[in-house]
Amino acid sequence: MSQSNRLSKLVKATSKFPKGIRSTLWSKAFGRIVPMVGTANIRYMEVDSNHVIVRLENQKNMQNHIKGVHAAAMALLAETGTGFLTGLHIPDNRILLIKSLHVDYLKVVEGGLTATATLSAEQQKFIAANEKGELVIPVTVIDDAGNEPIQCQMLWAWLPKRKK
Repeated sequence: MSQSNRLSKLVKATSKFPKGIRSTLWSKAFGRIVPMVGTANIRYMEVDSNHVIVRLENQKNMQNHIKGVHAAAMALLAETGTGFLTGLHIPDNRILLIKSLHVDYLKVVEGGLTATATLSAEQQKFIAANEKGELVIPVTVIDDAGNEPIQCQMLWAWLPKRKK
């Protein structure tokens, strides 16, 4: 990862565990860091410097009135994947914030959802080279039927932390 920070060190430290154990460790740890993620029961399936895959089951506490995944939960899943991936590259002396998110709802969801966020080598270099900046982080969200029920644009920004 381009910048070593607490988040990237945690991912690296758990990389030797079997996949199922890594997923559980990441999901529990990150659910404590961002309580909303833990409440939604988002699962971290894969994490590396180039991509993050997160999963949300169609569970009762995340459903809408037609028993599908709620619109806000779909946006949360995409935001979680892109934010986590970007956070892997932001030094600890900076703060990461979502600047804007745009979600187009295209189809009714069938089953659960999997979001895959990606970060190119050029984007990683841009983050490393800029103390302050912003990037649209690509994400694809697929339901259990293989459909893309939403399309998203997540704009993330980072800036130096204020000195206390």
